[in-house]
Amino acid sequence: MHEMSYAEAILENLINLAERNNAREIKKAHLVIGELLLINPEQLEFCFRAISRETIAENCTLEIEFVKPEIRCVKCGKEFEAPAGVCECGGFVSVNGGKEMILKSVIMEVD
Repeated sequence: MHEMSYAEAILENLINLAERNNAREIKKAHLVIGELLLINPEQLEFCFRAISRETIAENCTLEIEFVKPEIRCVKCGKEFEAPAGVCECGGFVSVNGGKEMILKSVIMEVD
C-alpha cells in the first residue's frame, strides 16, 4: 500500500516543520496531490491517523486537493484527458504535472 509511505513522508515533514516553529500541536495540513499518483484519499487519511497517534499531529486534519496534469500534443496543442503516446497529428503527447505532492499550508499551535 503506497498510501502508507506517503502518509509517513507527510507526517515526517509536518513534525520537522512543527519542530522548527516550536509548535505544540499541528491542527491542519492542506495537501496538493497530482492525480497521476493514484492516491486513495480515504486510505491516505487512514494510514496518517494510524501513524500519527501520540504525536503532535494526532488531531491534524488533512485537507486534500487533487490536481490534474496538463496533457497536450507538443505539435498541435490538442489537450488530452489521459496520457497518450502519440497524437493523431503525429506529434508526441507531453505530460506536465500530475505527480506532485505539495504541502501547501499548515495550521499549527505554537508557544
